Amino acid sequence: MSSVSYRNFTGTGAENYQRYFVPAIATPVSAGLMQAAALQPGERVLDAACGTGLIARLAAEQVGPTGSVTAVDIAPDMIEMAGATPSPDGAPIDWQVGDATSLALPDDSYDVVLCQMGLMFMEDRPGAVTEMRRVLTPGGRLVINTPGAIQPPFELMERAIVDHINPELGGFVRAVFSMHDPNAAVVLLRAAGLDDVDAKVSIATLRLPAPAAFLWQYINLTPMGPLVAQAPEAAKAAMERQVVDSWAQFVVDGTTRVDQPMVIATGRK
Repeated sequence: MSSVSYRNFTGTGAENYQRYFVPAIATPVSAGLMQAAALQPGERVLDAACGTGLIARLAAEQVGPTGSVTAVDIAPDMIEMAGATPSPDGAPIDWQVGDATSLALPDDSYDVVLCQMGLMFMEDRPGAVTEMRRVLTPGGRLVINTPGAIQPPFELMERAIVDHINPELGGFVRAVFSMHDPNAAVVLLRAAGLDDVDAKVSIATLRLPAPAAFLWQYINLTPMGPLVAQAPEAAKAAMERQVVDSWAQFVVDGTTRVDQPMVIATGRK
């Protein structure tokens, strides 16, 4: 696990996350999660590790005004940005700062718990899944997704960061892909006491900006941003050149296409 954490996420990162990450990555990968969730009108939904609230807003629209949505994230900046972002008509959303491993929520209170691309960053994954199960109603369902196997563009970006900035920052990139095995997800959910557990891999097509633009967008929407900013200008320039050169093979008309596998795991209480 990388020492770079969203726990102390501050600055302009949440704004950059909403501006860049949500359209380029979070929105494409959300389709599989929401399809697996199959939300119904009137359901009560918890979005754990909600970030700036994309999944919570999608859920609010689907469960409608008779449903309800609670959204929890460990980073106050993320919750502040989530609350400031317009929501669609539908269920009200209760935004809360909180830790998924110790949810300040009652037992048996949600029909569905969703967690998009958050579990891989949690130090106590079994504890988090156990908490998610605790707050589910009997028969309630948990749906999570995590990035599958790391794809070459991200490996090359990690290499450039390691080569020119700090070897420890490569751990953050690797942490993103640390739950790539669907079988491991099945074991984790079953160990937490969930039934009818299943995990599959689907492909989300990402259409990313040109290499230099994406590199800086990505760095500045993560907790790596302040650390990279402190590096010498020559090191940052060398990192950018390495990414631009190594990504040339993936770029078509200024856009980088990545077919990213996503693990989608489900279970019932």
